[in-house]
Amino acid sequence: MWRFFRKNAQSIPIMKHLLTGLCALLGTAAMAQQSPTVRYANRLTPVQQYVCQRTPSPLHIDGRLDEAAWQQAADITHFVDISGGNHPAPRYHTTAKMLWDDDYLYVAAVMEEPHVWATLTKRDTIVYHDNDFEVFIDPDGDGHNYFEVEVNALNTVFDLSLTHPYRAPQRPFVQFQWNCPGLLVATSVQGTLNDASDTDRGWTLEMAIPRQALASEFERVLEAGKQLRIGFSRVEWQHTTDAAGRYVKKKDRNGRPLREDNWTWGATGLVAMHMPERWGCVQLSPTTAGTTPEAFVPMADAAERRLLWAGFYAQEDFFKRHRRYATTLKELGFSEADFKTLPKGVRLHLETTSRTYQLFATYANGKRLTVNEMGRIF
Repeated sequence: MWRFFRKNAQSIPIMKHLLTGLCALLGTAAMAQQSPTVRYANRLTPVQQYVCQRTPSPLHIDGRLDEAAWQQAADITHFVDISGGNHPAPRYHTTAKMLWDDDYLYVAAVMEEPHVWATLTKRDTIVYHDNDFEVFIDPDGDGHNYFEVEVNALNTVFDLSLTHPYRAPQRPFVQFQWNCPGLLVATSVQGTLNDASDTDRGWTLEMAIPRQALASEFERVLEAGKQLRIGFSRVEWQHTTDAAGRYVKKKDRNGRPLREDNWTWGATGLVAMHMPERWGCVQLSPTTAGTTPEAFVPMADAAERRLLWAGFYAQEDFFKRHRRYATTLKELGFSEADFKTLPKGVRLHLETTSRTYQLFATYANGKRLTVNEMGRIF
């Protein structure tokens, strides 16, 4: 036996490589045979929900959150690693909350942080290269034409609008030069900014986003009963200090900064924030902060949406493997058990061309709920 291994020692790495490739191939084949609801289960979990109450009077945006309305607004505390599953819990606590009135959507965040630091001061620099807090808003929930606002502890803003997510087969039109009209932002530090000699408590962000900035034409975006899709993300870099005592990012053995942490309001299931379908659902309430809000009204078509998004993720992977889209539900791996999750009378259908598709649920009254290759649901 020893002679065999000595004689074939040069072949062992090759054999290991072949076995590794074979195992990967078998694993991919096994995954392809799974139902997409099983394959992408971590991207199909229920999204977060929030009932956003009205503020009785306009808020003074100073980053301090000392008004009674903020004290009475419900807290959002479910910040987790963006990937979900068994990934480590965030090292530091994050709380967010929201309010609204006829003119503004208000957002606040309180971030535990023993060492508050930031370096970027010019508007529309890539703020997530610092620790930051990010707000994503899709006003009509179709997964397209949404907004992003990022802020660091220096109150530096990076705001942009996108026609659709980066994952789409057609490159999105990203307006980096878009400055949210009328945006009010303020931060406050509970400690000392950029001072490594002490320990801080954290920093606070307060934001007022004007109704006009979110509206399409003359649409009433801020209106009681409306539901907006909103995502929150906190980017956190591991740090150390240099010879001068300044904060710097930790680096790996090759001198590259360690990968940042992304702590989000509910997990997207991937290290990707531009998945509007995974953002929270925020219901605008007619009630005032400090009074009892109405119950959240779940989406009536949640089961249909779950299957449509499962099919969307399956089509993305199918195209990567075959350079075409699947033409049948069977090719995507849907099972009878999947179809039984749909409400009575609802059917799933797929229409495909060489470079496009529509996956849709049809209802008895002839209406459709559709998702296409661009990730728009309508």
